[in-house]
Amino acid sequence: MNKVIKNIIAILIIILSFKSNGFSNTIGHISGKLILDDTWDRKVYVSYLKTFEKENAVSNDIIITSATIDSLGNFKIDLDKIPTQWSFFRLHIVKKGVSPNSLVIGSMDENFLLLIAKRDSEIKVFNKGGRPIFGEISIEGADYMKTFDYIKKLSNYPNSIDYDQSIIEKEFIKEVVSEKLKVIADSCKHPLVSLYAIYQTDFQKDYFVNPIFYEDYLSKWENENSSYFNSFRQKFPNNEYGYTTIGSKKHLIFLVSAVCFLLVGGLIYSKCKNHNIKQLSIQERKIFDLLRNGLSNKEISAECNIELTTVKSHISSIYSKLKIKSRKEAMDFKV
Repeated sequence: MNKVIKNIIAILIIILSFKSNGFSNTIGHISGKLILDDTWDRKVYVSYLKTFEKENAVSNDIIITSATIDSLGNFKIDLDKIPTQWSFFRLHIVKKGVSPNSLVIGSMDENFLLLIAKRDSEIKVFNKGGRPIFGEISIEGADYMKTFDYIKKLSNYPNSIDYDQSIIEKEFIKEVVSEKLKVIADSCKHPLVSLYAIYQTDFQKDYFVNPIFYEDYLSKWENENSSYFNSFRQKFPNNEYGYTTIGSKKHLIFLVSAVCFLLVGGLIYSKCKNHNIKQLSIQERKIFDLLRNGLSNKEISAECNIELTTVKSHISSIYSKLKIKSRKEAMDFKV
């Protein structure tokens, strides 16, 4: 009898060992082919971004692994150093002679790709050789990245339009895009892709307008215990889920009513000022936005690629049309 028990125990140990090796220790890869010219270093780096707030963070500490890109552009990254749960990563390359922790954002030399993956992921990445390097890519083995890519393009849409009518038009389009992103977040089944859509909105402001949406959203994902959701929950008033309970809806109704009253008042006021803003040319509006962001004349000259004297001439015209007298008034100007 003792011999039978020992045999059963031995078989159970073998089965458990097999399951452990077959699942928890599975190591995936990110591989593919990148078409690069001779100005790029032949190495691809992987940064582990523990929260969505760190999307553009740069340091040697967050680079967890790297891989060589061969002469044909092929590369293969082992995922043994990344977490077993879904996580947020950034692949990037750098120019020759440039530090590995260099990140270029928003130009033809943009050098990174954002990815969601986990330790057992098998993902292939291919670019088409254009500029930016990761501007046109195809990703295999991660269908959820199609939704992720759509979210990025949708969130960038308001900034891609030349608003020659009014700034109010821009705010309206931003609001429409925000609502669309919330619909995507609500319907998406992938937790991090869904949360990334929320992060492309001004959710902390929107919470006071539509708290029920965020109550329902966090309730839906209450079992997600990742650093991404934990960080998100901390953005709201504290309680069980990190947001206001249903019991405080009366206070919220009053608060929402007050906010709506202020918004209507602000809209009426902004329309009055918008009459003057309409008088600005497209170039003057761009310079005015840069002024409001605190840029110097020299920085505006570089940003707009125009002469310093031309910048001064535009600023003088802006002051005259908006009936303001100083840079401080421009920075305090409400639109």
